[in-house]
Amino acid sequence: MKREIKFRVWDSVYLNWKNPEDYTYTELFLDDKYIVQQYTGMIDEDGKDIYEGDIIFCKVYYGIENRIGIVDYFASSFIVDWRNQIDDPLDEIPDIKVIGNIFENPELLK
Repeated sequence: MKREIKFRVWDSVYLNWKNPEDYTYTELFLDDKYIVQQYTGMIDEDGKDIYEGDIIFCKVYYGIENRIGIVDYFASSFIVDWRNQIDDPLDEIPDIKVIGNIFENPELLK
């Protein structure tokens, strides 16, 4: 199955999102001020695209309620880092809701 390849870009100097189509490959991937995040090919329960760095919420997963984790890319697959718990493959987690991202909403991880 093919998935759509797209990215979003965080400017760590100006602290805002950039349109990746406005920049060259060299600008985005070789300039340390830009943080490039890849689309996972999945959407949340509200139809929102899920990217690396998104903070997700899951009501119940393996008997644990109200889980919050960070979407990450590791060993050629997308995972959810549950922070202090075992990571799980993103595509195995039901009823995901994106509630923020690591740049704009770090307080959600406290």
